[in-house]
Amino acid sequence: MRNEWMEIFSQEGYRFCKVKPEETGVFYKYYEEGFHLVMFIDGTNGYLPTMGQLQVMQERVQEFFYHPVGRLQDFPEGFPVYHVELLTILLTNQSENAKQLCSEGKNIWIYDQDRKQLIIYENQPGDFWGLKNRIEHMDVQQNSRASAPVSGKHSIMQLPFVTGLIALANILVYIILSFGGATEDAFYMASRGAMYPEFLTINHQWWRLLTAIFLHFGVAHLMNNMVIFCCVGSRLEKYIGHWKMAVVYFAAGVGGGLLSYIMMLLSGNYAVSGGASGAVFGVIGGLLGVIIAMAIVIIIYLTNDTIKVEEDVERYLGLSVLGSIPYSEKESRSKKQKSRKRR
Repeated sequence: MRNEWMEIFSQEGYRFCKVKPEETGVFYKYYEEGFHLVMFIDGTNGYLPTMGQLQVMQERVQEFFYHPVGRLQDFPEGFPVYHVELLTILLTNQSENAKQLCSEGKNIWIYDQDRKQLIIYENQPGDFWGLKNRIEHMDVQQNSRASAPVSGKHSIMQLPFVTGLIALANILVYIILSFGGATEDAFYMASRGAMYPEFLTINHQWWRLLTAIFLHFGVAHLMNNMVIFCCVGSRLEKYIGHWKMAVVYFAAGVGGGLLSYIMMLLSGNYAVSGGASGAVFGVIGGLLGVIIAMAIVIIIYLTNDTIKVEEDVERYLGLSVLGSIPYSEKESRSKKQKSRKRR
């Protein structure tokens, strides 16, 4: 199979399965209790199946993925398969010869290797889960990914202790998992600790609510969460301290996973889930809470004469970082004098 196609489908979370004849391969991805399949037929060497042969190949591939347990490598027992969606891509140097297959068959695209052009006829699906745009911009996206600069003003080592440690743990877990399989693959991630409702309900594997916090589906998912977490978490940790920061992160992460589990049970739409999104939203909420608490104390400070020293303020916030409170000894003496005059 050509490397550029392997790279495209791998980045989209697909795995590869070799089938017969040798010019044929199947890319597959488990998604929402079913499979997305792309049967890839390399006709650049002159091979092109007849309409009858193609229909038999499509039927056999669909039947195989409807019953994958014991036949598909690494597919775990207990995962239901309720739907199988199949797209066939014909890679050829002579698109006119493949046109007849498109006119009679279903779910067939042609890729003209000489012209580097994807051909989709009107009677065929206009897209297949976002693959159309990905294939049409194959070379552009590969070049942009390779040349994209990695920039950052601050390193992880410059972050507060807990924030930096959590971010580093998430990155290391992702790197380790990347060597073992495709992190966009649902049942691969489930086998490594992601959350799936039946694993909790039937197998009582509640530890998945914790492990799922560190599992991310693809590098974009990881980077989005970690960039926001580092920006917000570094500020929150300075206000509330190391241990409280850890409590906020893990409590929000586990709580978010538990809420997701309950919502899936109520809706009946089960899916493999993971990521630090719940924890990140909890950290954002914690920072907003600190800001609101500070605003309230400042208002009380300006309107109430009972707050005179730093200890008075700490009783309201429980914080040690109080730079936002405009306190000085001179102001304290002035307030005390005003208080005596009122009396």
